[in-house]
Formats: sequence, structure tokens, C-alpha cells
Amino acid sequence: MRQWLLGTAMLASWGAWGEAENQGQNHDGIESIELPQHSPPAVSKAPEVLGDVVVTARRREERSLDVPVSMTVLDGDALGEAGLTLATDIQERVPGMVVSMPNARLTSYTIRGLGSTSANDGIESSVGLFLDGVYLGRQGLSIFDLIDLERVEVLRGPQGTLFGKNTTAGALNIVTRLPVDYYEAKLEVGMGNLRSRQLRGAVNDSLIDGVLSGRLTGYMSEREGTIHNIFNDSTINARDKHGFRGQLLWTPDPDFSGRLIAEFASNHEDCCAYPLTGPVRNAVVQRDAYMEYNRVGTDPAQRMTDSDTPTRSDMRQHAVSAEFNWDIGGQHRLTSLSAWRSWYFLPTNDDATSLHLASTSTENDHQQFSQEVRLSSSFEALDTVIGLFYIRQRLDGLERVVIGDDMVGWVFGGLLRENGLSFATESNTGPLLYAVIPPETLDGTTVDTDYFQTTDSMAAFASADWHIAERWDLSLGLRYTYEVKDSFVDRSRYGGDPDATVLAAPDPLLNLAAPVLEIAEPLINIIETAAGTQLPTGGWTGILDDIAGGEYQRATDYDEGDFSGKVSLSYKPWPDTTLFASAARGYKGGGINLGFTGESVDPTFRPEQATSFELGVKSYLFKKLASLSLTAYHTDIKDYQALTFDNEPTLLPNPRQINLLNVGRVRLQGAELEGYGYLAEGLVMRGGVAYSRAVTSVFPNAPNEDTRENDKDLSGEDLYNAPRWSVVLGGQYRFAFERGFDAYTGLDYMYRSGYWGTVEHGRASYIEAYDVVNLRLGLRAADRAWDVSLWARNLLDDDYIATVYPLYGVGDYGAVPADPVTYGLTVRVLLQ
Repeated sequence: MRQWLLGTAMLASWGAWGEAENQGQNHDGIESIELPQHSPPAVSKAPEVLGDVVVTARRREERSLDVPVSMTVLDGDALGEAGLTLATDIQERVPGMVVSMPNARLTSYTIRGLGSTSANDGIESSVGLFLDGVYLGRQGLSIFDLIDLERVEVLRGPQGTLFGKNTTAGALNIVTRLPVDYYEAKLEVGMGNLRSRQLRGAVNDSLIDGVLSGRLTGYMSEREGTIHNIFNDSTINARDKHGFRGQLLWTPDPDFSGRLIAEFASNHEDCCAYPLTGPVRNAVVQRDAYMEYNRVGTDPAQRMTDSDTPTRSDMRQHAVSAEFNWDIGGQHRLTSLSAWRSWYFLPTNDDATSLHLASTSTENDHQQFSQEVRLSSSFEALDTVIGLFYIRQRLDGLERVVIGDDMVGWVFGGLLRENGLSFATESNTGPLLYAVIPPETLDGTTVDTDYFQTTDSMAAFASADWHIAERWDLSLGLRYTYEVKDSFVDRSRYGGDPDATVLAAPDPLLNLAAPVLEIAEPLINIIETAAGTQLPTGGWTGILDDIAGGEYQRATDYDEGDFSGKVSLSYKPWPDTTLFASAARGYKGGGINLGFTGESVDPTFRPEQATSFELGVKSYLFKKLASLSLTAYHTDIKDYQALTFDNEPTLLPNPRQINLLNVGRVRLQGAELEGYGYLAEGLVMRGGVAYSRAVTSVFPNAPNEDTRENDKDLSGEDLYNAPRWSVVLGGQYRFAFERGFDAYTGLDYMYRSGYWGTVEHGRASYIEAYDVVNLRLGLRAADRAWDVSLWARNLLDDDYIATVYPLYGVGDYGAVPADPVTYGLTVRVLLQ
């Protein structure tokens, strides 16, 4: 069935369906984006042709057909009607894009197989994220409801000239709706299984006729969790979030406008649990066996965990931005964009067992201020943009690990079983083990890693689009970015009862304890062998350093600058067809590892540089009944920034990826085909297929999950989060009744081939191929005054893994299972 669907998807896409980039929504369901209107839109039957898509990918309004960039444009209304309200939902409409979110802080975006996670707070995204033109300095800042949007632009390949900072893989540009000078109110209420409740709405009105308009948008979303916690018969991974956006649009005269935006978003959720996924390594098996503990949840499809510690995820976001546009002489526009954003995140994570092993959290407090000034000019044969950009970011972090009283038995008992005492359990050897190292020795031991980083980034940029002949355009762009980063890392350990063990006693007391130590000598030898050191005779501090990590401090500075840019040539054989070829150089700054660095990891990492070549065609077909785009690309990346282990030889099994290294060479090759159009009266279809071969062409120093060193050779292997094939399909059929209302149905399909979920290709980190089907049925007024729909997501209840994440303290990988089938009812009302 799935192979047939995939074949149908590819055949249909290569047929004549229009491209997903030509999206927006008119009254027939055709997704076509229009500029904000200054009077209520008239209600009429739309013609059976596609409308032009207006984008700002080159910092001015133009048809996406004319932009020599591979891009997908998603209409905001169409996303909302399809129930795609989260950042992770965008990938369901964009072939070749992967969005993963173990939690808000660890969100990652990948385009064409190139991306980066934010597990290390020193790294920034390879996909530039922008909201109303404002750069989002952390990927977690994009975790808000997609509501009241004009459109979402996904630009593939390096976008270093105009979008600038950190866009080696591409850019995601989210554009919200402007206020308009008439009254409009929208309300959406939804209910579904898992006790889901959703309330979304927007109200707009003119405050001073023709001069000042305001728009207020808000949302609230709640849902029960999807992971069953057998420890207390509860559910985890719930949703509980709300947010607001207020806007003022000031237009005192036709040549000047100002837009002020204030935003707030908050999540307070019982999230996020990562059930351990198999195959589980032998060390974990032996440690569980010693504690006589039967682990649950190793099959993510079971959606089960056994957590005895509350799992929480709290996030708050505040933002203010002001954009002013001044048109000068009919040829020039001066733009100033100022913005401040604050993002706070505090999680509490358990070890996914009812054993008292370890709880972890990584608190983030991110502040940023940015300022951009640019001048756009239009001449008879030349369009130009020049500008300056500055952003200051301050990140304060605190990673905290709290060890529980079962850690002694779990770690050292497991070592007994691994070193020849395969019969050992807590029941038969625990009294001896605990006589030497009582559980209270480690219970409550806390390891805090405080860190901060400030980043000052400055850039100057310029671009020119030269209409060199009637059908020929040449585009040139150049940007120089210079960054200065300062950081400090301070790790401390406290708590527990280090003096509880006889091994911490001074020599006279050790002599009194000699009979016990003689009996325990085999155990002590095993501990010393595993720790790689001898137990100190005068104290326990040394071995505690080897168990949980010791005191550590480091101050690091980093500064550097470089160029990025693009050149493209486009040709229009016909007015509605564009052929283009381009070459681009992308640049993402280097940075600082904000944590412990071992011998094989440097405190700093080098910048990431991408050189990309594209050939493409975009065209309307059959008198604008359909549209099609096809792009082929080749990209070479030097010093790709990838995660590796922290290389600290602690006895706690610790495969967490927290430091960065540079991969020698990465190569991306592939193609994207997208289409959109009418197949019959009332029936519109869209489709897209992407083939991406993303490989680490030179990677001899890859991290090894078994040795926890960088001694694995993955040269020639696939990058992680880089499926070879991805397909998106969708269609909507509308039947108009004579009494002024429509019935409609929509079907969406996504397929993704299997891929690795972590950089080192860990045995338990492979994500099998999967597909997802979503369905909606509805009835609405012809003028959209009301709309009632039934919907189902993951209709076939497919069990698949959304994300794989290396777990701290248990030594393996946790999986984020995708949501099971969800269904419900949504009612929308529009007042004008």
C-alpha cells in the first residue's frame, strides 16, 4: 500500500500539478497569497486560475515565480484550515525539510539534509529563522502556535546576502498578518480526543480612520499526554500553551508607515519523556539486572515510561519589534527594523525509570536585541538593496544533574555483572556493596554547570538585480559578517554524603575497616579498573570526580568574520516561465563549546562554510491552471558543525552529545519537484517530491557510541536527519450548493524514507521509513462566515519515531514517538 502511494505521489508530481510554492487561499481553496487589503474583501466566486504569489525573499514584494531561488510558500489560512498549527507541522508541506523537537530547547531544522541541533547552547542553527523580518537567535524561539499568518516562506540553499546570519542550509521566514483599516474578527474553537481543547482568534479594527489600525491575536491549546507513565498511572507529553500578539499599523501619509508588534507566549506542560529505544547496550542490561528491574518502554510504539520524577517543561517568550518604512521620491524605500526578544526555558527530565538514578535539567535564559537598516532602490534597469545589521545576544544557562540513591547499586552492581559476577544482584551482593559504598554516599549529589555567552554580530550587505536585457536578469549579492563571542563555564559539585563510605575514611579508620575491605577487594579492583584510577586512601573526592565529574572552570573568547554572497542568472522564455542558474556561498560563524571539553575536543569550533550551485525552472502551465517548479543542486560544506560526546571518563554511562567538532567535508546533491493546480472543477491538488543525498564525504573522526571517543570513520555515510526521499501530497475537493454553502474534503499525505537520527549512527538511533495520512471533511458558508469541519491526523494510526535523542545517565537513546491518531471537530466564525 505504501509503495503504491509513493509511486503515485512521484508520478502525479511529475505530471502537471502546480507547485506548493504557489500557495495562498481564495474562495475555491486555491492557495494564492495576496497583499493586505484596505477594505473588506468582496465575496465572489474566484476564477479557475492560479493567483500570483507575492513574497519578500529579496526584501521587496515580488512574484515568487520571478525569484531565482528554490522555495516553498505556504499560505497561513491554508495551514490553519489543515490543522497545521505547530512549527513541526511545516515539514508536512515542504519536501526535503525535517523539523525535530525533543523539547523546545533541542528543536532543530534541516533542509536538504543540512541542519544542526541546539543541544550545545554554543551552536546556532544552519537554517536561519525569521519572524516578521526579525532573526531568531535560538531555534526554541520558533516554538509558538502558527496563527494569523500571512504566509511561511521556506528558502532552500545558502541565503547569506539578505537573510544573512547563519543560513548555510536555507531560511524559514514567517510573516504574520498586518492590521487592516476595517473591522474583522475571527474565532476558532476545536475539541478532540485526548481531551484536546483549542481556542484561537483574532480581532482587527481601525483606531484612527486611515491613520492607525490595530490587530490582536491569541491562542490557547491543551491536550492530554500520549505517553503512559506506569509508575503512577498518569500521562506525559501533554500540551498546555497560550500566547498573544498585539499589533499597531501607523500610516500617517502614503509615503510612511510604522508597525509595532508585541508578543507573549507561554508553555507549562508535563513534557517531555523519552522512552528508551532498543537495542539497549549490554551495560544498561546488566545494571538493570543487578537492580532486578524490568525496564518498560523500549519499544517506542508502546508509548510507555516508568518515571518516578515529575517531568516538566516551562517556557516563556516576550518580544517587541518596531518596523518603519519611508518611501523617498518614488524610487527608494528606507527601512528600519528594531527588535528585542526574551526566551526562558526550564525543563525537568527523569531517567525514564522508577529507579532513583538521576534527574536532569538545562535552564536557558536568552536575551537578544537586533537592529537592521536597509535602503531599497528601483531604477529603470536595476533594483538594489544595501544595509547594515547588528544583533547582541546574551545566553545564561544552568545544567543540573541530581543523582539518586539507586545510582550506587545500578552503576557498581552493573560493573560486578560485567566483570565476571554474572549472578550478582542487589539481593545477594547488595549488602556487601552497600557496606563499602552506602546509597547515601551519592544520593543527592548535585553537579551544576553554570555558563554564559555574549555574542555581538555585525554585518554590512548589498545586492543588485540587473535587468540586463528584456528577458535576462543578473543578480549579485555580498555580505560581510563579523562576530565577537565571550563565554564562561563553571562546574561545581555538592550534596550527597561523601563521608558515608569507608573508602572516604582516613588511614587509621581504614585499618579498622580492613576486614570489610579485604572481603570487598574484588569489588574495589573492579571499580578501580572501570574508573581507570586507584581509589584514594585519604578521601573519596578523587573517585567522586571519576563518578560524576569534578570542579571545572574555563573562560573563552572567540572572534572572526567572513564573506557570504550569491550570483544568479535568470531567463524568461515566456512571461510566466523562469529559468535560473545560481552559485552561492553561505557562512555560519564558529563558536565556543559551553561545557566540559576533553582531550579530543577543542574549546572552540570553526565556522561552517557552504558553496552551492543550483539549476531550476518555475512555470505556470495550461493558462495558469497549474504551476510547476524543478530545482537540481550540488552543495559542498567545509567544517560542518556536528555534535560529539563530552569525552569525560565518568562511571555514569553518558553518551550525551554536548560538544561540537568540525566535520571535514559534507556533500549535498539532489533535486526538488513541486506542483500545484486544478485537476477538475472544484478539485485542486498539490504535490512535491525531494531526493537528497547528503553524505559526510570526509569524516574520519566521527563520535563512537561504544568508546565515547571520536574514533569512528563515517566518511561516505549519510548525514543524520537526512532522509533520501520525501514526498508530500494533498488535495481538496469543493462542492458548491445553490443555497450559499459549500461542502469540502481535504486529504494530505507525507512519506519519508528511513534515516539516522544522530550524527554517530548509533545502533538505536535509526528512524524507519514512515508515512502519514491526514483527512478533513467540512461544511462552510460560501462567504466563509462560518465553517464546521471534522478532522483526523495520522488517520492510519501509524507508529513511527519523530525524534531520537541521546539520554544522559542511562547510556542509550530515547525516542520521541509521534502522536497516535487524533481526531476532533473545529468550528470557525468570521465577522466583518
